[in-house]
Amino acid sequence: MNKIKSFFQKLSQHYLSTMLLLWGTAQQALAAGPDASKIPEFKIPGVDSTTKDPIEIITIVAKSLVTLAAVLLAAGSIFVVVKALISIYNEATSENGRKGWGHFIVALVVGFIVIFFCLWLVKLAVDLF
Repeated sequence: MNKIKSFFQKLSQHYLSTMLLLWGTAQQALAAGPDASKIPEFKIPGVDSTTKDPIEIITIVAKSLVTLAAVLLAAGSIFVVVKALISIYNEATSENGRKGWGHFIVALVVGFIVIFFCLWLVKLAVDLF
């Protein structure tokens, strides 16, 4: 008990100096600002394009919708997998639960496979651009 009490006393004694050091370091790091020459120039499809061709515009919008659908699918799959893992974990740790840790591990492996597949689909959709 005395060790814990002495630890918190030392922590409270050095708190002000540590916070001043961290605050000063943060101010010094941000004082110069970011180097604008190191920021790459991004070309946004459809925005940086000066095309008036309606087919190209429709193609850009279609690719954007496919990418949005892939991202929403990935987010939905992550949500479903996490929800299922939480319910199986609660079932495995309850006293009256019928499912054991084997079900949880199988759900974990299958869930990761589903998530990686959906993220691979997002990668394919983003590569359309």
